[in-house]
Amino acid sequence: MRSYRDAGEKIKMTESNELKDQTFGKLLQELATLAAVPELASQKDHAQIEVDGIYFTIIEGGQYDRNTFSYFCDFGAVPNSGERAEILQRLLESNLLMAGHGAPTFAVNFETQHVLLVGRAHLSEVNAQRLLNAFAQYAEQARQWRQGYFLEGQRKTQAGSQQQRLRAALQA
Repeated sequence: MRSYRDAGEKIKMTESNELKDQTFGKLLQELATLAAVPELASQKDHAQIEVDGIYFTIIEGGQYDRNTFSYFCDFGAVPNSGERAEILQRLLESNLLMAGHGAPTFAVNFETQHVLLVGRAHLSEVNAQRLLNAFAQYAEQARQWRQGYFLEGQRKTQAGSQQQRLRAALQA
């Protein structure tokens, strides 16, 4: 597992003079160098990279959204279990907590039924190191989600409520 510096940084990057001329291709080249991969699996307008075992897709902004890019972090499939509704609700709650300018959001890919963490950034506000750091942080969150689907707190609360109901029933 690779370790990246400053993994707690957000994807929102600070602007600097050296980033003004950033291009999508240049960003991908720098990202490949930092990630120690010969080259990213890329097409004309998008690329894929694996960071700590988690896959990311990076797509260049279209003609109406020039000088931007979107990124997609594959968190994995939504389980078809009795907890599916609770899992999806927890993702929506997470979206609310993360809401803000430049913040990523959760979505479900209708074709694959995988949860994606989706974000958009301006090329002029990004450098490859911070992007890779953010991807490392998101990869860690994806691994955590795959282990418990962000339901740990809910399960503890439900278990506590069940214990309280049991105590009340025994005392009655």
